[in-house]
Amino acid sequence: MQIIKNHPVIPLAAAGLALSASAVNAALIVFADPATQVTASSEIGGAFNRQDDFLVNGSGLTGGQHAIAVEPNMWLSRGTSFGGDDLDPSVIFDLGAVYTINSFHVWNYNESPPNLTARGVNGVAVEYGTTAGLGSVVPGITNFAQADGLATYAGEDFSGFTSFDARFIKFDINSNHGGDNNFYGLSEVQFDGVLAVPEPATGTLAGLSVLAFALRRRR
Repeated sequence: MQIIKNHPVIPLAAAGLALSASAVNAALIVFADPATQVTASSEIGGAFNRQDDFLVNGSGLTGGQHAIAVEPNMWLSRGTSFGGDDLDPSVIFDLGAVYTINSFHVWNYNESPPNLTARGVNGVAVEYGTTAGLGSVVPGITNFAQADGLATYAGEDFSGFTSFDARFIKFDINSNHGGDNNFYGLSEVQFDGVLAVPEPATGTLAGLSVLAFALRRRR
């Protein structure tokens, strides 16, 4: 009986192990087009230039520390004195593909001087989904800490949750830190993850079963 040494199933198994290993090698998710991939319920544009695309373009961020200059580095919603109150503030991030999210980092609103960090997001729910319909909430995350108003502000890391698959992530904002004129703001947001690997299709599994059966018959 001839023993087949170059078993074609072995490379397939090795590939599977490589994919599993890559799942733990999360990296920063880059937004190719911040202007279309970030959508806030409102923003202050024009001369004041506090737009939602600044949240993911790295502006104001150096060495993990965020600047205190608000323009053009931070997002701020409309408020009582700028276009009228935003009654249901939120920000939606479209990652461009489905990723397994392992952690994310938030730099809250860091405007100073004067110190206006109380405009930053406080109460929040983090919703997610593989489609724009969302449908799930990250448990245990209910608040973002207030920024310190210093140029050395390092933000806040969130990583204690179970990894989840998402293309769309929404910050549903419930309150600020007692700031003026019902403003809600953030400086920068970064998500870490790896492209999600889809489950093998039924046809692929059936093909592997046939291959394994054929190999057994040849022995």
